[in-house]
Formats: sequence, C-alpha cells, structure tokens
Amino acid sequence: MYLQERYEIIEKIGSGGMADVYKAMCHTLNRLVAVKVLKEEFSRDENFVKRFKMEAQAAARLSHPNIVNVFDVVDDGDIHYIVMELIEGITLKSYIAKKGRLEVKETIGIAIQMAQGMSAAHQQNIIHRDIKPQNIIISRDGKVKVADFGIARAVTSHTQDRHAIGSVHYISPEQARGEHVDARSDIYSLGIAMFEMVTGRLPFDGENTVAVAMAHLENPITPPTECNPDIPESLEQIILTCTEKKPEDRYASAEEVIADLRRSLIKPHEVPGRQNGESRPEEQPPETGDEKRPEGHPESLPENKSGASGGKPSGSRPEDQESDVLFRADSEERKEKREESGGVQNDARLRKRIGKQTDISPQLERIFSAAGILAAILIVAVLLFVVLRLGGIFYSRSSGSQETAAESGVQEVTTAAIADGQVFMPSILGYPQEEAKKMLENYGLKMAVSSVEASDKYAVGCVMAQEINEGTVVEKNTTVNVKVSKGSSSIDLSLLGLEGMEQQAASLLLTGKGLVVASSEEFSETIPAGNVVRYEPQILRDGETVTLYISKGSARGLVPDVTGKSPEEAEAELRAAGFIPAPVGNEFSDTVEKGLVFNQTAEGGSTQLKGTSVKYFISLGPEETIIGATRYIGSINKQYNLSVDLGPGFSQTSVQIVIRLIQEVDGKVVVKNLIEPRTVVGDTVIPISFSRIEGADGVEEGTVELVNLDTGKVLVSYPVSFFKTEE
Repeated sequence: MYLQERYEIIEKIGSGGMADVYKAMCHTLNRLVAVKVLKEEFSRDENFVKRFKMEAQAAARLSHPNIVNVFDVVDDGDIHYIVMELIEGITLKSYIAKKGRLEVKETIGIAIQMAQGMSAAHQQNIIHRDIKPQNIIISRDGKVKVADFGIARAVTSHTQDRHAIGSVHYISPEQARGEHVDARSDIYSLGIAMFEMVTGRLPFDGENTVAVAMAHLENPITPPTECNPDIPESLEQIILTCTEKKPEDRYASAEEVIADLRRSLIKPHEVPGRQNGESRPEEQPPETGDEKRPEGHPESLPENKSGASGGKPSGSRPEDQESDVLFRADSEERKEKREESGGVQNDARLRKRIGKQTDISPQLERIFSAAGILAAILIVAVLLFVVLRLGGIFYSRSSGSQETAAESGVQEVTTAAIADGQVFMPSILGYPQEEAKKMLENYGLKMAVSSVEASDKYAVGCVMAQEINEGTVVEKNTTVNVKVSKGSSSIDLSLLGLEGMEQQAASLLLTGKGLVVASSEEFSETIPAGNVVRYEPQILRDGETVTLYISKGSARGLVPDVTGKSPEEAEAELRAAGFIPAPVGNEFSDTVEKGLVFNQTAEGGSTQLKGTSVKYFISLGPEETIIGATRYIGSINKQYNLSVDLGPGFSQTSVQIVIRLIQEVDGKVVVKNLIEPRTVVGDTVIPISFSRIEGADGVEEGTVELVNLDTGKVLVSYPVSFFKTEE
C-alpha cells in the first residue's frame, strides 16, 4: 500500500490506544521512516483531528538528537498520519524488564539524554505530559530518544479537564488533581522513571489506578536506597528532589537536573547543593512567620488558575474532596502508629525522608544552624585544651608503639609527638593532584606520583590511592607516594561521533584508543557506501572488540534489462547488480531467438530491493504451425478483481500483469503468454476469457495464471482441459 504515492507501507511494527505504527519507505527521499496512522474511531471526530494535527505540527518543530523527529503531518481524506524518524531499538521499559534494574552510571547516562530531550521541548513551550519508559526508545547505537511529543497534549485537549492525563504510575500530583502543569510535571515523571531504572520497581502501586494516583498525592516516596543500597547519595537526592509533591520544591528546569546528574557522575557521594545549605533562585522565604501546614493538607493546596485559595480550589470536584478526606485519615493513622511504636529512630528517618515537606521557616533554620556551629566551636576548643594539658600522659602511653586510628579505633596521639616533627597523615583521596599536593605541603609533607592508572571511581587527575593510610603518624618532610587517576577505563563510543565516518578513519580512531576493530556490512538508505552505519557495543574497556557496521549503500537498485541475452549473461548481470537470477521456464516467442532470455518479471530499469529474485523465461523460438495437423484446444471464461489483492487505496495504484498458460511437456515446464505484459490500474476487473487456447501437442491439461509481475505473485490460477482436434 502507498500513502500519497510516496510512502510504501512495508510492515506493521506497533500499535497503541490511539494509533497504529508502520515501517515504510519514503520513495521521494529514499529512506525508511515510521508512519503513525490515527485509528478510525478518532478520525471521525473533527474536533479531535484538528487538535491532533495542531499538536503534531508543534512537535514537528522540535529537532534534537534525543527526540524522535517528526518529518511530516498529513491529512489524506479520512486517513490522518504522522511521518517520523524510524528508530531501530528497544523501549526503556523493555530494557529495564530485560536487565531487572540498571547500573548507576547507565541510569545517569540515560536520564541525562532524556532530560536533554525534555529541555529542548520545554524551550519551545511544549510539555510532554507522559514521560515514561514506554515512551523512551534506546536505539541500537545507544542513543536515547524521547517519543510521542505532542500526542499527549492532543489527548489533553480532547478529554475533559477533570480527567488526569498521563500514565498513572508516572503522573505528577498536579496532573492527578487536574491542575495546570508545566515543565516541572515532566521532571516529576523523569524522577519516577529514574527510580524504576535503579530499583527495578515503581515507587507507587495499587489495586487500581485511583489508588496509585492517591499515592502520588499523599504518600512520601520510598528512598531508592531501601530497594538498592548501591545507589549513591547524590543520585538518591536527585530522584527525591525530582519527585517532590510540590512543583516549587522540585528542580525548576531540566537543565538543573542535567547539571546535578553530571556532577553525580564525578562525585557520587556529594549530595547536591540544596542539601548542603544552598538554595535555588525560585526558593523565597515565606511572607509571614506562620508555620506552613503539611503538604497535601486541604488548606495548603496551591492556588487555582483563577487565583482562589483556601480550603479547596474554586469549583472543587468530588474527587478532590475525597482526596482531602483520605489524606487527613491517612495522616492521623501514620501519627498513631508512630506513637504506639515509640519509634524515635523511625520518626527521625521519616523526617529525613520528607524533610522539605515540613517547610520550617528559613529564618528559624539559620538561627538553629548558627547556634549549632557556635556550640561545636566551643566543644572543639574545650577538647583541644584538655588534649594539650594531658599530652604528656598520652605520650608516655604511646611511646612503645604507634597504632593508626584506623587500626585501634582511638586516636592516642600526643602534642609532644607533633612538637617533635610528627603529623597525622590526612586523606587526599579524590582531590585533584595539585590540590592534594598543596594539602600535604600544609602538613609539612611531600607528594610523589608513583603511577597514573585507570579508575571508574575517581575523576581524571584526582588522587585514587595513597601509600600511607589516613590517620597514620608520620615524620614531617616524608614523601608520600600516590596514584593518580587517568579516568575511567571504559570508553563511551557515543561521544566519538562515529556514525557517517569513513571506515578507515573510524578504525584508526578506535585502535588509537586501545580497542580491537571488527567490521560487517549492511545496507543503508541514509549512509553512503563505505561509511559507518552503526556500531556495537557502545561502552567498552581497553582491549575489547567493537564491531563497525559499514554501509553497502542503498538497499534498492536498478534491475538490468536481460531480455535477448544468453542465460549465462543474464545471470552474471543480475548478480552484479545485487539481485538473484531465477529462470522459471520456457515459452514460445516470435521476436526472441531460441535459447535467449525472453520476458523478465521485473522490468529493466525499475527499482527493486537488492537481494530479491528476478524471474525470467527462455525463448523456445516461434511456434510451428502445420496445416492439417492435429491440435489440442482449450477454453476459459473467468474474471478477477485486482482490488481483492491490493486492498484499500487500490484505485491509486498501478501494477504490471500478464496472463499465461503453464504446461508440462516431456518433463519440462513450458510457459506461453496468452496476453503480453501490460500495466493496469488497481481497481480493474480483468477478464480471463479465451475461447480458443492452443496447448502443447499431446498434452491434455494445463493451468492459466494471472501474475503480478511487480511482485512475481500468482494472483489466481485456473485448471484448463485440452481436447484433440483435426484441422
């Protein structure tokens, strides 16, 4: 089937609630694409179709490496469809299901690419509203693509405002309440997706969608480390910040998420800024000193669009009232459980998990912080005084041996030891080389780099190992040998831009990085012959093998005209052009000499997929006619409607057909054309009516076939009987 005589539908590759997706060939630009066709029940609603097209056209403005590009939006009568970039790969949902859960670095890499796609859309004022692993595609070369931009917005416009939009397991609280959403709603969904990546499960589940939506509104999210202890503090805090109940407590933009994710790769155990006392520009102190109510409380809900505030937004719905009641009941239940258990420790953990939800006044926090710092300074001063006074006692106890703090658990070191030119060995792990050197010099020590080695834990140029353990007492002027990181031994090929690179250049680049290069060939509609189409795997270590897939050029080629040539010449030309020669029989011909090729199924000069078969016949020469000889005559009277084979859209399709007689003569198949090949329109009813068909001498049966020469398919066949006659 063709759409607009341009997009040739090849196969169905997916189906959703609103549309079916097909793999297709664009013959104008000679490339493979994905065509998403709106389902019939939606096509009847003019209002929906109008909004669907508007949103799809808005999505078509987006052009970013991490977004599935939209090439065209077409309204063809009752058929409405979008032409998109075809991505060969797997959805993130399937990838998580396949691996159970993802490693931390892999999660961060995928999340950064997701956020980059979201950021590009947000800059164009397009909110996805349905970010979820099912809408994230990971291509074979490792690129992450966000799909279905605009589709969710089209549904939003069509559905009633009181219905929450988006997949309920990933929906933001404001979406669940049917309120206004912005970029921060997508960030919430991204946080849920990250939680699922690193834990292999969803944070909220329930018996039905209402229960899940209520959990998003009311329940604090479980810290991911409770499901996977290997998650670093920085990534956990990023996930918790993304999934704050209130939009103003989340990241303000996808760019902020990206910045913290990149920082987490370098310093995985450093908690992002907001946990270190920093504040984001959008966080302002409250106008009054009144203590805020817990988030989700009916009297602390955000103002609605009209500016009304208070117990409930104006025009509140029964669903909202039910939510408020459930929240109060659940809050009281949690309070009673804490009081019954007497769990001070559990209560502290709960406060840590939902710390920001209590919204303590920033001024009060600063007062407490200052008081705490002052108290700490006083305590340290007292301890130093005690140590100085009792130094002689400690020195006498430690003169026989020197235990490190790590070995004994107690730092029994004296001021006398320090006065004698000894110091504690500090930890310089993770510090940049120059900074570590200055730190040691401040202690009266020297630093020497013993080696530079690969490390997946420490960034490039940072100290990854020190010869003397932290806490050990050493003499001043001691030289400390250290190892410096040269970065991860893993190589991420997605950063090298290999796609489209010439094979030789790509091989030199990869071997220069210590990799072994293998190659394979495949067809490509977009990459010139001899250049890299794709590669695998994406991430490798030194000495591992990467396979480059090199383009053989377009998968389609021109079929050579082999009529009038010998079978040997025909076979050689077809193979050289990338096709499979397929002689299928012999037939009489008044124009082609006996023994030469006559009547090939794929017309010479036409474009066909390489690797397909091209059938052809060998001429038997002109048929001899002897007056007064005995003949075998048959007849047939049938008809065939081409639309039965071609399906919808047949009226705008043309095919080349032939009607022929097939008989077996002396053990060989003999083919005779009853009409010569001709081109007909797809809605033609073809008469298969012949009052006199002359068959082979002595053969009493045969088969009349109607053949589609474009595909080589026999559309219909009829048996024919032949009777002996004297003429």
